Amino acid sequence: MDRLARAMADFAEEMQMTRGLAQTADVVAETATRLIPGVEQASVSLARRGVGIDTLAADAQLPWEVDAAQVATCEGPCIQAAWQDRVALLEDTATGESWPEFRRRARGLGVGSMLSLQLSLDEADDQGIGAINAYATTPHAFTQRSVDVGMILAVHASVGVTRAQRDAQLRQALASRDLIGQAKGMLMAQHGMSADTAFDVLVRQSRDTNTRLRVVAASIVEGAADP
Repeated sequence: MDRLARAMADFAEEMQMTRGLAQTADVVAETATRLIPGVEQASVSLARRGVGIDTLAADAQLPWEVDAAQVATCEGPCIQAAWQDRVALLEDTATGESWPEFRRRARGLGVGSMLSLQLSLDEADDQGIGAINAYATTPHAFTQRSVDVGMILAVHASVGVTRAQRDAQLRQALASRDLIGQAKGMLMAQHGMSADTAFDVLVRQSRDTNTRLRVVAASIVEGAADP
């Protein structure tokens, strides 16, 4: 089997065994550095509309700093790849017209070139989409081979990150249901309410205070636990 095909098969298998969004993103960043030609360091970012860019994982300190520069300037390859193009390439931070403020900051951090590849994630519930970001300290570090390998990796990574997102959402939903159930039980015991009435009380307080139902339930449960 071709080395790249074998490496991608191994990566897909590792994604199946990985648990949690943070751990999944760590594996993606490490694999990007290992497989994409020209990459020295890498990160994985999640973009949320109206919120910004969150760095989920990076295999070194530099990507965290460069990703922060993109957030600060609201421009850069990661933002373009996440929301517009499947691939965004910055060949040389010292030249060109794209993302002038970000290029200046990235160059100051020691970045010579950068490649971002879109992750097609689940956009339900404003989860957004993301990108794999590859960094090199030299200009023109990324070739067409880098782009081709990166795009294949992004397809596999998208599946793994989406699964991790959905698992996290499911765990959160189950935890919220249990918490709301505890709060209902406390209201029923304290005030002699029916289950439906207790739930209506929670919903009304959530609406009146513009607070998530889970947060309202947590405050009741935590309040009862206080000495």
